[in-house]
Amino acid sequence: MKILVTGGAGFIGSHLVEELLNNENKILIFDNCLTGKKENIPATGNFKFINDDFGSENSLDEIERFNPDICFHLAAQSSVIVSVENPALDFEHNILQPVKLIQVLLKSNCKKIVFTSSGGTIFGEPTVIPTAEEDYADEPESPYGVAKKRLNELIKIMSRNSNLKYSILNLSNVYGPRQDPNGEAGVISIFANKYLNNEKPIIYGDGEQTRDYIYVKDVISALIKASKIDENHFLNIGTGQEISVNDLANSMKIQFNSGIEPTYKPAREGELKRSVLNNAKAKRDLDWEPVYSLDDGMEAVFNWLKS
Repeated sequence: MKILVTGGAGFIGSHLVEELLNNENKILIFDNCLTGKKENIPATGNFKFINDDFGSENSLDEIERFNPDICFHLAAQSSVIVSVENPALDFEHNILQPVKLIQVLLKSNCKKIVFTSSGGTIFGEPTVIPTAEEDYADEPESPYGVAKKRLNELIKIMSRNSNLKYSILNLSNVYGPRQDPNGEAGVISIFANKYLNNEKPIIYGDGEQTRDYIYVKDVISALIKASKIDENHFLNIGTGQEISVNDLANSMKIQFNSGIEPTYKPAREGELKRSVLNNAKAKRDLDWEPVYSLDDGMEAVFNWLKS
C-alpha cells in the first residue's frame, strides 16, 4: 500500500512511520524539519523522505506522481503562542497548504485521509466535561484553534461526492518519547527534563488548569485503526481522565524522587482552563481504547531523556 505521511519526522509522525514500516508499505514522508528531526525516522526502509513543506508546488507535484492510497496529515504549525503572534503564518500552514493537499488527493486514487486535529483548542473553553464531539464551543480561544476547526469543516465539505473518506481525530494532550523537552507544548517532557536536570519546572497560571494526557503509542493505534475503516469519522482521541498541572507536577516529583518545587508565572494568552475529552465514540467506532497508564508513560519519557 502507498501511504503519504505529512509531518513524518515529527514527534507523533515518526512513531507512526515506525509502525507503518513494520508492514509492507511504501511511504512518502514530508517534513520541513522546523520542529521535526530526520533522525527521528529509521535510517533505512521502504520510504522516501522529502525535507520540504508538503504544500509547495514541487511537493504537490511529487504527491500527485506518488498517487497515495492513504494520507496521514499530521504536519502543522502547532504553537498556540505563534498563532496569536502571527495568525497569517498559522493560517498558511494550517489551512491554505492543507487545502492544496486535499485538492491533489481528490484527483488521485487516495481512498482515505486521516487528519490529526486538536481536541482542546477547537472546542474552546468547554461547558461540558468530559467534552464530546458535539460539544463545540461557539468559538475557539486562539487562531490555532480557529484554523484547526475550519480545516475540519473544509475536509468534510471538499470530500463530499468523492471517493475520499476522512477520519478527523481530535487529539488530547499527546506525550511520549521524542517530544521536544525544550518546546512550548509537551508539559510532561518539559517537566521530566527539568526534574532530570535538577531544575525548577515552570507552571503558567495557578496550575489548576486541567488536561487529558494520552501516550503517543495509544494515538498511533487509533490512527492505524481509523485508516482501515472505509467510513467518515469525527472522533475524540483521549483518555477521558482529567488532571491538573499542579497534580501532574506533584506526581512527577514523587515518581522521580525530587524535592524541587515548581516556579509560577503569569498565565499565557489563548490557553484553556479545562480540557478533557469524552472518547466513547472512538471506543465504539474504532474498537479502540488507551492502554498506557500515565505513570507508565511518564517513565518511558524519563527513560528516553536519560538515554
